[in-house]
Amino acid sequence: MLAVWKHTRNDSGRQGKNPLHYSCMSSFLLVSLVLFAIWLMTMLFWEETRREQVVMSIVGLVLSPGILLLVASDYRRAAESGASAIGIEDLIFAFSLFGISAVIYQALIGRHAHKLHLSRFDPSHPTHWVGRLILVLGLWAFASLLLISVFALSTIDALIAGGLLLGMYIIADRHDLLVNAVLSSLFTAALVFITEQLFFVRLFPADAAAFWQWDAVSSFVVGGIPLEELVWAAVVGFTIGPMYEWLRQYKIR
Repeated sequence: MLAVWKHTRNDSGRQGKNPLHYSCMSSFLLVSLVLFAIWLMTMLFWEETRREQVVMSIVGLVLSPGILLLVASDYRRAAESGASAIGIEDLIFAFSLFGISAVIYQALIGRHAHKLHLSRFDPSHPTHWVGRLILVLGLWAFASLLLISVFALSTIDALIAGGLLLGMYIIADRHDLLVNAVLSSLFTAALVFITEQLFFVRLFPADAAAFWQWDAVSSFVVGGIPLEELVWAAVVGFTIGPMYEWLRQYKIR
């Protein structure tokens, strides 16, 4: 099947601006809307995590333009189709994914957040934890760009590695968040796989075939989805899942 998809990609690439790109974007919008519906249900039923969900969703929305501009060069097909690398479906997807991954552990396991009695700083003051948030996101971006320029990694691999390093730092600083990070990683990857498989690959196989740059990704494909897509989702869960608790000095129990 991968060989057939690569053939489809090469045929369409000869046509210059690829009209199929716009079809891919419109069909991928369904995936984004499904994720957003899950985001809304999470917001509705889990009142305790609403603030965390909104904050980390905004983080995803802020990060998504930079991420999409990077991956358009060697992962997504926007660059070679001549179309914009950023669409409304991408913003909805990132907004929903980051918000869900931040609270999916608490929502599914039924755990609650409690403030730590001992803290190295005042986590209730916005300037403290927002400043730390900006700093760690900047480190994620810096590490990813460094990996691209120094080690010539592909953009998606560099983003995965940078996010993994950040997540490992959070866990090294707060060992009690390890279970949160691991399960958030697994749940987020499973969610992305199910939604993209059911609402993109199966419903729009031709669009899915033209969505990724198959010559640039690894040969490992899971249900028509590149392995990198699922690993990226897992890293988002691993890093974003425990990040709010780490920033605000909360303990999950």
